[in-house]
Amino acid sequence: MPLRSLRPRWNALPRWLRWPLLALLGGYLLYLLAANLFLNTGLAPWAINRKPERFTLHWDHAVSWWPGRVDVHGARLRGHVMHTRWHIDAARARGDIQLLALLRREVHMPFIEADEVTGGTRRDDGPPMQPQTPVPGHPGWQLRFDRIHSDSVRGGQIGALRLEGNGSAQVAFSKQLRSGPMQLHPSWAHFGQARISVDGHEWLREGRFDADFAIDPHTRAQAQGWAKLDKTVVHLRLLGHTAGLVLQRDARGRPVFRASSGTGKIDIDADWRRGELARGSRMQWTAPLLGLDPAGQPLPGELDVRLDVDQDLHVLAKVPGTAADALWLDADLRFNGRRIPVRDFASLIPRASGHLQGRWRFASLDWITGLFPRAKWLQLRGEGTVDADAQVRAGQLAPGSHVRVPEVDASAQVMATRFQGSASADLHVEAGDDGTQLPTLAMQMQRFVVTALDTPDTPYIEGNDLQLTLRTLPGKPSVPHLRDTTRGHLVFHDARVPDLRAYNRYLPQQQLRFEGGSGRASGDLQLLPGGDIGEGNVQVQAQAARLSAGGVALTGDVAANLQLRHGDLKARNFSLDTSVIELRNVSFIGNDGREHGQWWAKAVIDRGQTDWTPPVLFDANVQLDMRDVGFLMALYAQKRDFPKWIDNLVDAGETRMAGRVRWQDDQLWLDHLQASNERFDVLARLRLHDKRQDGSLYAKWGLLSAALELRDGQRQWHLLNSRAWYDAQPALLADPPE
Repeated sequence: MPLRSLRPRWNALPRWLRWPLLALLGGYLLYLLAANLFLNTGLAPWAINRKPERFTLHWDHAVSWWPGRVDVHGARLRGHVMHTRWHIDAARARGDIQLLALLRREVHMPFIEADEVTGGTRRDDGPPMQPQTPVPGHPGWQLRFDRIHSDSVRGGQIGALRLEGNGSAQVAFSKQLRSGPMQLHPSWAHFGQARISVDGHEWLREGRFDADFAIDPHTRAQAQGWAKLDKTVVHLRLLGHTAGLVLQRDARGRPVFRASSGTGKIDIDADWRRGELARGSRMQWTAPLLGLDPAGQPLPGELDVRLDVDQDLHVLAKVPGTAADALWLDADLRFNGRRIPVRDFASLIPRASGHLQGRWRFASLDWITGLFPRAKWLQLRGEGTVDADAQVRAGQLAPGSHVRVPEVDASAQVMATRFQGSASADLHVEAGDDGTQLPTLAMQMQRFVVTALDTPDTPYIEGNDLQLTLRTLPGKPSVPHLRDTTRGHLVFHDARVPDLRAYNRYLPQQQLRFEGGSGRASGDLQLLPGGDIGEGNVQVQAQAARLSAGGVALTGDVAANLQLRHGDLKARNFSLDTSVIELRNVSFIGNDGREHGQWWAKAVIDRGQTDWTPPVLFDANVQLDMRDVGFLMALYAQKRDFPKWIDNLVDAGETRMAGRVRWQDDQLWLDHLQASNERFDVLARLRLHDKRQDGSLYAKWGLLSAALELRDGQRQWHLLNSRAWYDAQPALLADPPE
């Protein structure tokens, strides 16, 4: 309309009204200029993005035609809280803002309409962005968004999970900044033709879901992360086609299920109420199960999983098959109550009852040994196939249950020693007289290796057919008692000892050690809780073993039958009473300078004990039968150092000796040694430590006698009053073995 046509109308207005209208028009034009300059220059981003490390809002261009109404194109929001970065993008967003509310530090937007919306979150592994610290007396700004609506939601992403499709949503929330409370008011979302993928693998297509949701008011200190689900209400309805399943292996070789070709179906109608599912919630998922098992056989059938909720959670899972198939499953389990522990699904196990049959491959078999509370020393490592026919009662295998593992990598840690190898395992559960479950695990290692924990590459023993049985004895149905009544039994026969030098770690190596040789070993050990030995025996035999004892080199056959009985004082303290150690076909260079062959000795431990806690201790009273005393004399000196009549003593025939032997760390003591027959008497005490020798010796042949003093390798003879001199010397070991 031409301006000249407006002039009559303007003149027709009362004079008192013309100036107010001009003022309003001028003010409106000034607002248009100021507001749109503010929105479309750097002023608005500068004012809004004062903490860009926490929050930014940018847009391509914006316009405001009226105070409180903004229309933004190309909006991009970014935020960072703790380890989470989030973003929301919209092609266009328009809404109202209550300007007067800004005066009371409140951003109140009654309505926002957005177009072409996408968003998502991802984890940031950098330093966490901590929430702003509240300032006493200065609460943060209040944010109120009564209705954010969009009929063109295109999808979003949470970590590796991506949602695509055509959706609509309406959200309302409020939040007080500076660690104040947050609330998600009743909201809803709808998606049709939805597609969900994880790491690029499609899991859902042609999906449709509807969700109504809300979150109770709470602060971050009251709930964060998964804990927010305890304040969340969601009613979810999901229907669509899913991918099939294929059993593969991840980068670490573990079995995992991944999406594959084939079409499954999912139908969910779930009502989540602050940490639990409401009555009437249900879920069913069927999907083809494809791929090959470890033997190369195809996996049969399809997976069918169902969940129904009444007063409890009722789960049915089936993979049709027979006992001859590679994988099959028939499970019917009821979990007491309706609560879902999303942060600790393992806590569902004590609530489970029902039955489970089938063959399945588990990524970890730790749960089998978990039935024995004090059997941490026994491990079933890695994955394995399990044949199961189990009844479950309150998370425990009930009597009559049977579980078999055809092959698993197993290890048992016994007294700082590891038995490990490929094994098969059978677990069955019996009922005690008082109704308790009594599980028994029988394991067989077809091939096994025994090593020290700190030298896993140096085998002590290598063998076949090791039997290990773990049993819970009858008793009171209480966890503390179960821990006290779990026992193990470990048996192996005729295993190979590849190198006797591996046992030098238990010997005072400067004084007594193996220089070479191999042999055979057998063991029958009763094990206490914690992997300690209760009692048992170990037998070792070796031919042509090479030893060094007190500087004397020996070669011969060794046979040891060690009887172990757990002591009362310490976990690794054992009685060795009645143990026998034999040396046969031994040759060594005696004090006469010549090689002694066919020498033999047999030691019976009359009273002895050993402590395997480093440094290793051996202390025993020994009864010793031997061919002659040539080896004992060789420990003290060579032939040139003895009187000539000593040769007669050495050749005097079989000798019985009694005394005490002790070693600890790198020291060896021989004390209270007494050897005699009808022709001579010998008394001796000797201490070997580092490269030093200290001790004394008394020898009597008929009317002839002599005493030898050995101090730091130096020898001095006492020929007069030799017995009196010897008796005056202090004992090296004052106390008898415990």
